Amino acid sequence: MNYKEYLDDLTLEFKNILDNEEYVYPIPTEDFGWQNYRYECDIFRLAHIERYSDNKIEVLHLTTFPHCWDEAPIFGLDIITTENTVIGCYMDMSPTLYLKDIPFDEGMDFQDRKPIPEWATVFSDRFILLKPKDDVEFKRFCDWATNKYVDYLDNIIGQRHFIDKKDRIIESQNRYCEVQSKNPRTLSVLKNLIGEERAKYFMENILFPKII
Repeated sequence: MNYKEYLDDLTLEFKNILDNEEYVYPIPTEDFGWQNYRYECDIFRLAHIERYSDNKIEVLHLTTFPHCWDEAPIFGLDIITTENTVIGCYMDMSPTLYLKDIPFDEGMDFQDRKPIPEWATVFSDRFILLKPKDDVEFKRFCDWATNKYVDYLDNIIGQRHFIDKKDRIIESQNRYCEVQSKNPRTLSVLKNLIGEERAKYFMENILFPKII
């Protein structure tokens, strides 16, 4: 399988999901040299699709952050490959106020799921780290994650009235963004591409912006 082409198609699939959601608006985003699609609307504060590609690595990154009055979890998905090999698939619904065992992975029967690493401090107890054993399992994971994202968007609609918990939600989302924006591996790659100052800006303002 050509994973570059597959991730290109999957990027368009996620983009079409958001483009076809009612009252979802694209956010103008500076050109950093690779694809970034960002959205805002009444049902979430930010959705971001990043598609990075060079002659070594292929990355599809998707996050969606609820509004500060919504106690829904943060949706996160990363798929990392070379053109011919899957390096890893990662997915989580990271808690803001919900307990850490939201059963979003019920019915998932992939064989090569890895243990949750010690550094995964802002993720749920069901954080998925998977190295698919073959293309059939890889495609099945991608289909599964796509369906979970559609369900996620459906389920956060209307959950916008937790004003009394707003401070706790902001604290949780900002902690998630703080930890993620300090990821040394991602930051190192970006520094080599666009320099330290723009790399830090991208991490803190495009990938993982805090609620100010």
